[in-house]
Amino acid sequence: MYFSAEFQLDNPGIFYQFKLRNNESEPFFALVTKHSKALESLKSGDLVPMIFHYKDKTIPAVRKPTRIKYILDGTPNGFKDHFMIGLDIEKIGE
Repeated sequence: MYFSAEFQLDNPGIFYQFKLRNNESEPFFALVTKHSKALESLKSGDLVPMIFHYKDKTIPAVRKPTRIKYILDGTPNGFKDHFMIGLDIEKIGE
């Protein structure tokens, strides 16, 4: 459904954007390089306001609060020098 997401953390003006992925064991995660400054500000359980972009650029991006489910070393899953960040979009009002 969504192609990429972005978020802004404590430092105003700096946005972090990443491509969204899925596999058999995890339906919704992002890969972040191990040297990314974003990792300094994220931890499991955080609720982060994210902007999600569709692959079809004619559809406007949407903002959704998103829970960080986990942050794991991606190397065992074939993502050398990356961390896998599990995402869970919060269902507001449901």
